[in-house]
Amino acid sequence: MGKHETITFSNSDRSLVYRWLASFFTSEVKIETLESYSSSEGKALLDVFALAPELSSFTNQLSQMAQLPKEDYQTQVLDLATAYSRLFLGAGGSHSAPPYESAYYNEKGTLFQKPTADMNKLLQELGISIESSLKEPADHLGVQLNVLAEYIDREALAEANGDQSSAQSLHQNQIWFLTNHLLNWVPSFCEGCKRFDPSGFYEELAAALNTWLSMDLARLNEAGTTT
Repeated sequence: MGKHETITFSNSDRSLVYRWLASFFTSEVKIETLESYSSSEGKALLDVFALAPELSSFTNQLSQMAQLPKEDYQTQVLDLATAYSRLFLGAGGSHSAPPYESAYYNEKGTLFQKPTADMNKLLQELGISIESSLKEPADHLGVQLNVLAEYIDREALAEANGDQSSAQSLHQNQIWFLTNHLLNWVPSFCEGCKRFDPSGFYEELAAALNTWLSMDLARLNEAGTTT
């Protein structure tokens, strides 16, 4: 079996994975979230994601949570809300894992640094804006994952239209973005989740994300050498 021969996700699947992962960083897990994954459609979606070894451990954890008795959902959701606030909203103070590229840009760890300005410029160039419900700077992890999904969607559209030049350019955009706006800081972010997550849920999520990013970059590079 080849180094990356597990399952080949289509661009539509890859985009869905990125938007799905982003959703856990942009909002807290709600009771409705668990209910959705206890449905037949939700279970089927998790089964698809679990085909990717990088995501299987997290999807299994989420599946187990969704299978808890409904009366236990409230306690589970409250525990996750506490962890979310501690890690991502600053409630943990120095024991947090800020989901912003700027926080890892230099030793100061302050927000609204060059990565924020770079992301604002990129969003403008792409002609997309941050959802009004997400009151976060442009270098928030959820925003960046959705930007990558946007590149993937645009590559798929270019391919469907037979525009191979644009498709190849968008393919390279994904490699650049992964290298310069995600994998340059997400590993450090994951370490913070590993150290400070009281629930274990976000530690598992961050680990899955980090592995997925690395493997996706490898697959993109491999695909680029064969085109």
